[in-house]
Amino acid sequence: MSHIHINFEHVNYSYEKSVPILQDITFTAHENDSIGLIGANGVGKSTLLRLLVGLNLDYEGSIRVEEMPVVKEMLPKVREKIGYVFQDSDSQLFMSTVFEDVAFAPRNYGLPEEEVEKRAHHALKLVGMDEKFYKQSPFELSGGQKRRVAIAGVLAMRPEMMILMDEPSIALDPRNRRSLIHILNDFEHLKIIASHDLDMILETCSRVILMSGGCIVCDGDAKEILTNQELLEENGLELPFCLQKPVW
Repeated sequence: MSHIHINFEHVNYSYEKSVPILQDITFTAHENDSIGLIGANGVGKSTLLRLLVGLNLDYEGSIRVEEMPVVKEMLPKVREKIGYVFQDSDSQLFMSTVFEDVAFAPRNYGLPEEEVEKRAHHALKLVGMDEKFYKQSPFELSGGQKRRVAIAGVLAMRPEMMILMDEPSIALDPRNRRSLIHILNDFEHLKIIASHDLDMILETCSRVILMSGGCIVCDGDAKEILTNQELLEENGLELPFCLQKPVW
């Protein structure tokens, strides 16, 4: 098992100085935490994840990954620990075939070719992409298939720390969504999932961080927060569908 954690301490971020996006974000995440990051559109969820992997660096405060500060000179080491799936899968796919796309990161890190192929095969199998897809261009796939290939690319790196996922269930049909839930639940290390799919969060996360207006409103047990209808509605959300009473 890895001994991993992250720390945000009084983090503030603005795209423009007059428009704050994140305000005084402070939390710690530990080795086996499974965290759902929830909130209405525009509250800063995606920005928080981007800061954590160093895609935006001009923040105020402190962000540390295993005591490594998230600053420019430390990014290669920080990113060795983190797997990140973008909300837009097209941003993550760029090779000529599905197999080459999934194999790119392990190969780029200098792993032996036998190990690269082993990891790529295993990762594609985990997301339900069989060999008939291997030689296809990722850009010819459906939205859901692209999402699965992007996730496989992260799994092929076997991140020891966490998988950060931004709206991972977008464009997935029910069967592939269920497969994704199994993948997430099988991942034993720290993971953070930003999503509006509160049913999926309920099934995959034991902890929830609720954001509103760039701030953390609530941080606690997932079931307690996701069953609190008043709290969710005050912050622009609704109960998970599985908890809503049918209206006839």
